[in-house]
Amino acid sequence: MTIISLQSSAGRLAGLYDAPTGAAVPCRSEGRGAPRAAVVCHPHPLGGGTKDNKVVHATAKVLAQRGLHVVRFDFRGAGGSEGEHDEGRREVDDVRAALDFAAACLTQAPEAAGADAGDVALEGSLLMVGYSFGSWVGLRAALDDPRVGARMAIAPPVGFYDYAVIAADPRPLAVVYAEADELVPPDDVRRWVETCAEPPLVTAIAKAGHLFHGRLAPLREAVHGFVNRLEQAPG
Repeated sequence: MTIISLQSSAGRLAGLYDAPTGAAVPCRSEGRGAPRAAVVCHPHPLGGGTKDNKVVHATAKVLAQRGLHVVRFDFRGAGGSEGEHDEGRREVDDVRAALDFAAACLTQAPEAAGADAGDVALEGSLLMVGYSFGSWVGLRAALDDPRVGARMAIAPPVGFYDYAVIAADPRPLAVVYAEADELVPPDDVRRWVETCAEPPLVTAIAKAGHLFHGRLAPLREAVHGFVNRLEQAPG
């Protein structure tokens, strides 16, 4: 884990970079569809959410173990980042800064050594992951970014924000929700999933609340499962 600094419209954002600790994910040029880098967004800052949240941390570690370069950061006004909270509006700029850093990790990775920048295929090479508030901001930032090939929403607060445009995005999506979520009614998530343009990979975690206390193990399994599906998908 390396401390990094991102530059957004809010100023400096505090971040962390997890280098791959497992085998590298096959490139799309080899006929495989798995992303090679990821950005993980934390829950609502006004509720204490930061890049050090346990769900964010656990997710980042799993992705690094699966061979991805992983970036997590504090939204503006949260943790060690400059700026002020903007209710999810300009936070989209923060996510874009993290996506840029993740993409740069690939162009500088050993497998890209000696290649021209144009030879490193970035389209579809990134995975966007967001937990709660972070899923709404992160997946919105991904809408107009062709570098994002797949998305993951953990405990998406579909009743608090408009997720319609996210549902309309046809790119691969995983949805993980807590069956005992006290903030986001599971029925709301299930109804939203039915509106998605392409059926997502859905995991319901039993006996879990919104914070996933004591239920990180099945969450990790869900992350592994989504990476498995992406690796098996055609490029």
